[in-house]
Amino acid sequence: MRLLLDLAFRPPGLNLALDEAILASVARDGEEPALRIWRNGRCVVVGRGQRAEDEADLASCARLRIPVLSRASGGGTVYHHPGNLNFSLFLPLVPPWTSVRESQGELAFLLAAGLRERFGIEARAEGGAVFVGRLKVSGSAQLRRRALLHHGTLLFAPDTVSMEDVLRAHRPGYRPRGVPSHPAPVGDLSSLLEREVALEEAVGAVIAAFRPLGEPEPDELSLREWALADALAGAARA
Repeated sequence: MRLLLDLAFRPPGLNLALDEAILASVARDGEEPALRIWRNGRCVVVGRGQRAEDEADLASCARLRIPVLSRASGGGTVYHHPGNLNFSLFLPLVPPWTSVRESQGELAFLLAAGLRERFGIEARAEGGAVFVGRLKVSGSAQLRRRALLHHGTLLFAPDTVSMEDVLRAHRPGYRPRGVPSHPAPVGDLSSLLEREVALEEAVGAVIAAFRPLGEPEPDELSLREWALADALAGAARA
C-alpha cells in the first residue's frame, strides 16, 4: 500500500483536490491502494449536498479568517485545525468496499482497534466514527468514482477555536435545508489521556491501524496527481 505522508500546511482547497486526484489515479490506472496522512490549517469543510450558509457561521469564520470550503464526498460538515490529523484511504471498488455500511464499519473498527492498542483507551466504532465514551474522536466520509475514497479525521490535540464558534450544527435552532450534519460531543486524545499526544504519535497510530490493508510503502505524490489537483483546485476557485 502506498504511504503518502503529506503533512505540510498548504491551501485547504488544494488538499481537498489532492484526495480527488489520488482517487482518479487508483480508478484510472489501477494503482495499488494508498493511505495519505495530511493536515489542514483552520477551515470549515462542508459535505456534498450541504449549504455553506446553513452549516457555518460565515460572519464568525470571516472574522476569524477561517475559510469555508466544499468537498466532493458526502457526510456532514467538519472543522479542521492543526490538532486534527486527516487520513485518506484509496481502495479498489471490490467487496467489502462496495458497501457503504460494511466499509465504514470495517475501517472505523480498524482505527478503533489501533487506538486501543496504541493508547490503551476504550475506543469503539459506531458507523464510520470512533468514540471514547460519549466523545467522538474520529469521523469519516466517502466518495466512490470507480474506486473508494474513505477520508477521516483524528483529533489528537485541542484548538482554541471551539466548534460552536463556527459550526451551526452545534447550536440550538439548527435547521439545514440540505443534508444535515449529525453533531456529537467531541474529544481529543491529548485531553482524554491528560498528556500531550505528539503529531508523530498520531501519525504512527493511523499507520499501524490500517496496516492490515497492506504493508505501507513510503511514496511521493506523482507529478500527474499534482497537476490534476492544481486544475481541480483552480476550477473550484473559479
